Amino acid sequence: MLVVHPASCCDVCLDPYSISSETAHSPHAIACGHIFCLTCLRSLPLSACPLCREPFRPDRVKKLYLANPSKQDDAEQDAEQDTNDDRHAGLLLHQAVRVVTEVQEWLKSQSGNPNSHIPLRAAVASLQRIKDLQDQIEREKAECCRLRDKLRTCKLYADLDSKTSRIVEEGLLSRIQKIENEHALEVII
Repeated sequence: MLVVHPASCCDVCLDPYSISSETAHSPHAIACGHIFCLTCLRSLPLSACPLCREPFRPDRVKKLYLANPSKQDDAEQDAEQDTNDDRHAGLLLHQAVRVVTEVQEWLKSQSGNPNSHIPLRAAVASLQRIKDLQDQIEREKAECCRLRDKLRTCKLYADLDSKTSRIVEEGLLSRIQKIENEHALEVII
């Protein structure tokens, strides 16, 4: 089921979408992916998107549903909590780096036996490994985001290619039908 944010409105009439079961003012998607209320789609003189002018078939218009506002608020709160958690983790990492740097400087200033303060040196080495792992995680997260964006772009291009090929196929079928009709008329005459 495709869902639209409850605060969304039609880009043509600028009226908010209807939450009730009234179909006329509920959101509907057309082939290009743009969304309008059914009333506005039915009032178009041509079956072409009011925004991008891409043709669409009225029988392929898809009804969408409005998201439950309470579920939407929960999702937004979860996203905000994730952002706060990331910020907190960033602060902790910054503090850990500062502590590691200070301890390493202090250990360098201690002249004498390099085998002294072994527990402290082990703790600093562990903190350094944790920092390295966190850096690796951040790089991998960034790579995942990049790959996710690339996948989204590839899907978009695949959808556009599919729509284009459908339109071309429909045009060719129409021309074939026209030629066959002309040929049938010639045979009759």
